[in-house]
Amino acid sequence: MNELAPAESNLKPFETGDVFLGATLLNNPDDDHAGRGRILQFDQDLNFKGALWIEDTTHLVGGLNFAPDNTLWAFDSFAWKVVRVAPDASLLPTKSFADRPFGSVQFLANGNFTLVEYLKGSAQPENLTTRYPYLPDDPENVGQGKIYIYDQTETLVQTFEPDVHGGVSGSMGATHTALGSDGKTLIYTSETGLRLMQFNLDTGEQGEDLMTLPLGSGSGPPPMVFDVTRMDDKLVMPLGTKLSVLTESGEIIKDVPLPEFGWALAAAGTDQTYAYAANWFTGDVVKVSLENGEVLAQVTIAPSTLSGLIQFHG
Repeated sequence: MNELAPAESNLKPFETGDVFLGATLLNNPDDDHAGRGRILQFDQDLNFKGALWIEDTTHLVGGLNFAPDNTLWAFDSFAWKVVRVAPDASLLPTKSFADRPFGSVQFLANGNFTLVEYLKGSAQPENLTTRYPYLPDDPENVGQGKIYIYDQTETLVQTFEPDVHGGVSGSMGATHTALGSDGKTLIYTSETGLRLMQFNLDTGEQGEDLMTLPLGSGSGPPPMVFDVTRMDDKLVMPLGTKLSVLTESGEIIKDVPLPEFGWALAAAGTDQTYAYAANWFTGDVVKVSLENGEVLAQVTIAPSTLSGLIQFHG
């Protein structure tokens, strides 16, 4: 039996250093993003610890983040479901806060939290067999790309509409988010786009882009942004062929090259000496030194399935 696909869930209670991956088991021949929901757990050196099956999602499970109470949150932005896992490894009831393609959550100091739409507009990804569902109250669009702010009672208190890039497909909203160290700046990307953007959650104002990649020259993989995560007062971004470490104002501090193309997820380590990265095309996950670029640990899952990556800092 493949240990990554046990017959029953065997996730372990969370321990400091554990690494979690959204890795849906893609088993639908008619839909290349559909399958049985799964979150995988590894120790800090990427040794497998357990798996959690999620039966009421339909597509890729990603956008992993920890709440202040250490509950793990994840998202199926196709099924409009929010998955939550308690620190004792028990799966909590799946929620649907709204009929919207939420893809990430950030937790604010006042107890509120943001849910952010992964999709915006009407475009469908032409090169994929998957199809995004249209909104019941806006049937011409698959998403509106908005930020929803909920209070501690899970009551919607405010919405914002940030600027987005759209990515290659034209349908990407704010797909990956990080909360700035000031606690009020939402830093975000539109996956496969060219911009690293920011939005002030206090004032509702769009900020100037932190980074804009140049257009590709036509040779080699095109420049594009994917994930973004904060590591203390720095940002870590996978840019397809490398990890970049940036200041929160967008200046690149260091680039860490990685083999091949497709590095699309990043997670901050428990200290600033290392980070994790995941490759969408190969299914590889690495723990990499940010000091010298050495790969400290590696595991391979499966191509085109890794949609969320985070380390539990306890």
